[in-house]
Amino acid sequence: MSDAQHFFDLARSQFNSLTTDIEHHFDLVASQLRQYLPSETSNLIRSPPPPRLPPPTTLQLLTRWIDKHRAVSAAIAAFALTGSVSAALYVQQRRSHRKRRARKSPSGARTDVVVLAGATASPLASALALDLERRGFVVYVLVGSTEEEGYIRSLSRADLLPLPVALGDSFQAQEQIARFRGLLEREHVAFEGAVPHHLEFRGLVLVPDTGSCVAERFEDIGSEEWSDALNAKVLNTVATTQLFLPALIAQKAKVLLLTPSITPALSPPGHAVENTTHAALSAFAATLSAEMAEQGTGVGVTHFKLGNIDIPSVTAKQRRDGQTPSRLRATPLRRLNDAVFDALTTSRPSRTWRVGRGSLAYDFIGAVAPSSVVGWMLSLGKKRQDESGFASDRMGSSQGSLTWEKIGEDGSERASP
Repeated sequence: MSDAQHFFDLARSQFNSLTTDIEHHFDLVASQLRQYLPSETSNLIRSPPPPRLPPPTTLQLLTRWIDKHRAVSAAIAAFALTGSVSAALYVQQRRSHRKRRARKSPSGARTDVVVLAGATASPLASALALDLERRGFVVYVLVGSTEEEGYIRSLSRADLLPLPVALGDSFQAQEQIARFRGLLEREHVAFEGAVPHHLEFRGLVLVPDTGSCVAERFEDIGSEEWSDALNAKVLNTVATTQLFLPALIAQKAKVLLLTPSITPALSPPGHAVENTTHAALSAFAATLSAEMAEQGTGVGVTHFKLGNIDIPSVTAKQRRDGQTPSRLRATPLRRLNDAVFDALTTSRPSRTWRVGRGSLAYDFIGAVAPSSVVGWMLSLGKKRQDESGFASDRMGSSQGSLTWEKIGEDGSERASP
């Protein structure tokens, strides 16, 4: 055998040995992979199971039940609606008819005191004073002249008394208020042998005569008229509140400000004085309320915004004058009387209290509606008044808002200047 043949044989044997080792290695790797990989039956990739839906909520169960039992659901809804309306009417009726009476001492004497200031002889102020006296309050009415004092005494009510206060003389006014505070601080005996009691100051009711301004154009209003209106309607209200503020803070009493709101909300032309005084009084009430709350005095300030309220004396006068009553029924005066009583006796009354038809609607219209729409509404109202024989300047009347007319000492009514 030649050397070349021997070399080829050796190379072939080594190549066969190498291939055998490679095949053996691959077989070993394959056997190991078979142990770890799934079998052929589970060789395919399994899809994940579908996700489970969460359990239905109570709302979904209720919706499904309503959709399944539509007739029964409609009957239940009708019963619930009828029951809710009936319950609301019942609660409102009970609230309106519940007895509202001031507190009394163990001996039966009256203990709660209310001071009423502003338009002393106006129908609204007179009606409020008489109603508060009937509910058991001792009512003091601020008077600045002998005529006003005579009018209060002519009402012949034992607990409806005049309280003379000279707002023009600060020194004299301070003395008069000091005597009033002394009346609150000393003990009172209803009759011999009765248990002594103290009077409690419940509140100051401010009824400024803001609605009696004559409707006239701005250029026709003189400076003296502006000065008189602001002094009588705004400054007197502020001065009265300042005089009674120490007593109010000492007794944690309430301050109630009553103003008509329909005319100031619409701001019609020809009512500059009325709109200005109302804006000033509203700012005064808001500022006073904020200061009393900041100082923690416990004095609550409530601004009554009055709408169309039926004052019996005014309505009777309009009928005697042959005026056609409004087609919209006014809110009875009792609603206002109840609201004033609640504001005086509630521990935390609302800062704003709306009473009377239109007090909220016209305020919303005046704040949202464009001036052109408001002007169109006022022109329609003026046209209707002219067609029915009404004067065009009756925006401040009781049919539009309130009438603040003076009542003479003899009981007859006369229009305020």
